[in-house]
Amino acid sequence: MAIEIKEKELHGIIILEPVGRLVIGQESMDFRGKVREVLEKSDWIKEKWGWNTRMVLDLGGLTFIDSAGLGALVAAGTSSVSRGAEIKLANLTKKLRDALAITKLATVFDVYDSVEAAVNSYPQAEPAPGAAPAQS
Repeated sequence: MAIEIKEKELHGIIILEPVGRLVIGQESMDFRGKVREVLEKSDWIKEKWGWNTRMVLDLGGLTFIDSAGLGALVAAGTSSVSRGAEIKLANLTKKLRDALAITKLATVFDVYDSVEAAVNSYPQAEPAPGAAPAQS
């Protein structure tokens, strides 16, 4: 079963919502590819919004995640940091929250109960000269 990854933007923050199973194989490769695609737009985001890429992963639509899926989350976090981007997790299921706690990955990521809380946790930045102003 393929994973579907929805993408939207809210106040200049990219929200990715994977739906389905994040498991070894094509699903985790697709997820990594989508994160890479967003990070490749970093220069455009900085020019448009005046800040580095800000991303929220809305994980409420995941029905299952295995160790490869957890690895894909870690890779997303590592890739984000290396590109100067920020990534936050939101809307975790109880099973995923437990998995992150057991593996101590909950200490690696900023985790929020909702997408709105994650988005609101980012500081409001003044747009760069010539950049589009952030809209509330």
